[in-house]
Amino acid sequence: MEISSITLLELNQKIKKIIRDNNNSFWVVAEISELKTNFSGHCYLELIQKDEVKDQIVARSRATIWATTYRMIKPYFESTTKQALKEGIAILVRVTIEFHEIYGLSLNIIDIEPTYTVGEMAMRKQKIIEKLQEEGVFDMNKGLVLPDLCQRIAVISSKTAAGYEDFEDQLLNNQYGYKYYSKLFPAIMQGDDAEKSIIAALDKIYQYESVFDAVVIIRGGGSQADLNCFNNYWIAYNITQFPIPVLTGIGHEQDDSVADLVAHTRLKTPTAVASFLIEHLAETDVRLQETQKIFIQEVQKIMDKNRDELSQLAQNLQNCIKDTSMNLYNELMAVQHTLETISHRSIYRHNLSLLRTESTLKLVSSNVFNKSSYSLDTIGKIILRSLKHSLALEKQKIDQYTNRTIALNPESILKRGYSITLKNGKAVKDPTLLTDGDLLETILHKGKISSILKKN
Repeated sequence: MEISSITLLELNQKIKKIIRDNNNSFWVVAEISELKTNFSGHCYLELIQKDEVKDQIVARSRATIWATTYRMIKPYFESTTKQALKEGIAILVRVTIEFHEIYGLSLNIIDIEPTYTVGEMAMRKQKIIEKLQEEGVFDMNKGLVLPDLCQRIAVISSKTAAGYEDFEDQLLNNQYGYKYYSKLFPAIMQGDDAEKSIIAALDKIYQYESVFDAVVIIRGGGSQADLNCFNNYWIAYNITQFPIPVLTGIGHEQDDSVADLVAHTRLKTPTAVASFLIEHLAETDVRLQETQKIFIQEVQKIMDKNRDELSQLAQNLQNCIKDTSMNLYNELMAVQHTLETISHRSIYRHNLSLLRTESTLKLVSSNVFNKSSYSLDTIGKIILRSLKHSLALEKQKIDQYTNRTIALNPESILKRGYSITLKNGKAVKDPTLLTDGDLLETILHKGKISSILKKN
């Protein structure tokens, strides 16, 4: 049996003819997987489509934008979308189908609709915002309190960025002379590597979170495409989870990135961030000065009040001491007078006793003298012994009364280490009658002691 056949080339030529004869253009939605521009100015792309659920590639095709068309499409797209035509973005393009006998099927891009990409970017951004809100983390960093004395700043920026230099200059040379301590954590601030680099910087700062009062993410502006990395979900998520306030100044003039929306405070530029930190500290300074003024006024009022009370208390104490001393003096004089009276009476009684003794001796002497049985010498000796004995007894009694009188004298009592405790000018005899806080006066041999009673 004879089989009719054609060559592969003939087949591809037939396919090419069919496509050429029906060469219509189509608007196609796709994602750019690869994009390369060669020296001739032609742009070569790989377009893909992913399954929305499984995120797997379900279609793939090569595409070309010839140099003449590319020179018109590229600036038109970037001026409209404010971002570069690059990998990873969704596009709506008008294509024609081409087939080559060797290279096979490809698409020729002849037009592009940038508003679709803008809408796609906005939709992606909104989805990230909604996801963060659903997870309950969107406002977490905003809920942190920026310290009143916010002076220790961790900075995430490119070391060579002009915005970083402007930030440092304005912060460290502020008009108030405030001291700030900043530490740079270098990071890539645009492109595909920005996500990994910025998150790594946040992780480093987290290790020293207690050292810093706030984190500042800054860069010196740029195109929408340059700043698109700040619409990244993971950068925004890490900001929401950060334990200290995050401030952004990444140069968006027309729109807020997702990073701006979840940050504690969003500012336009690096210098605006520096101004915010300076004014924040200035407001704290004003509040502290006002608080200090009020504190001093209140302390002065308390001191004035206490000074008057102390003056009155000192006057009362002086009067009390004076009255107590006078009362004590009067009591001591009374005791002295009593002792003198007792001593005079005792001496008077003993003198009477001596007179009686003398009379008795005279009588005895007379009787003895009249008796002849005793010689004068014997009588004299008897009388002398009797007289000496009586005188010795009387002298002993007088000495005892004198010593007792001296011992009862208040000055003698005080000299022996005793003291007299007075309350309200009266001697304290029963401690149970005293109460906590009583003012007491203690009289010693040398001086006086004033005290306030404190019971445990």
